[in-house]
Amino acid sequence: MIRTLLKVCAALCLVLLCLPFQAARADFVLVENFEGLVLGPIDEQNQWNAAHDTSVVTLDPSGGTNRVLAVTTDSTHLYRPATILNDTIRMMFVRFRFGGQQNYSFGLSDNMHPDQFGHFEVELSMTNASNELRINDDGQYEELGMLVPGTWYNVWLLVNNVTDQTQIYLHDRPGDDATAADLLEVEGQTAFAFRDGSAGDLVTFFIKTGGGSGPSGPLYLDDIYIEDTDGLNLYNPAAEPACAADVNQDGYTDLADLAILLSAYGSSIGDPAYNPQVDFDADGTVGLADLSFLLADYGCGT
Repeated sequence: MIRTLLKVCAALCLVLLCLPFQAARADFVLVENFEGLVLGPIDEQNQWNAAHDTSVVTLDPSGGTNRVLAVTTDSTHLYRPATILNDTIRMMFVRFRFGGQQNYSFGLSDNMHPDQFGHFEVELSMTNASNELRINDDGQYEELGMLVPGTWYNVWLLVNNVTDQTQIYLHDRPGDDATAADLLEVEGQTAFAFRDGSAGDLVTFFIKTGGGSGPSGPLYLDDIYIEDTDGLNLYNPAAEPACAADVNQDGYTDLADLAILLSAYGSSIGDPAYNPQVDFDADGTVGLADLSFLLADYGCGT
């Protein structure tokens, strides 16, 4: 076993010398795509805080194995960290879908532990009275257009934390980038004020549903990203294939993922060091096959 490990280390040193240097890219950074989470209640998974177990990780209602978030109750809230610093401009991307009319809002808050509608700064909203998408503009809701239940929508929110305003680009074309034609407006207005006006950082991605009569949800969300520069980035990050060996779910297969694998290398089910996330072939042992799999994917996302 020791001889094998020595051979692996020697080979790995040669491989690392040949791997490309990975510079940080000006691009969308993954906040959440739910792929690494366990099916069932999302509370306490990957920094999510949910008031009820009715907010769950589930399979995409469109079919297949893609994992998404479903918010299935009339009155609940949940959130996780997602930061846009004060005096910066960032694009946020998210996909969403609703199964029926529902009182819901999602967006960004400057509150570390939001639980009220008034805690939103950037707020997209819908009521169970219609299928009209709305944006909160300085405390008042403006109607942006009718949506169709059972349809995945791509939305880009250009969040200006300098002027406390948001612009919205939206379409339902799977995998397509946005264009200038997808910019939403209300009687010529394209920039909408934060709900209360932020005096500081936006710190949480926040979802809130409310009670009411009539049909209800569920609300589905997937593929939450935030741009890491102030550029007008209208490409669709959800169209990119996920990195197969991105163990830590940061959107890249890189040295961080390799380090996780090496910390478990040689372990098997029952060993304290065993990590099923890097047992890519699911044979019960983290070995050469798993290392080869990661190295083949190395550099994905850069």
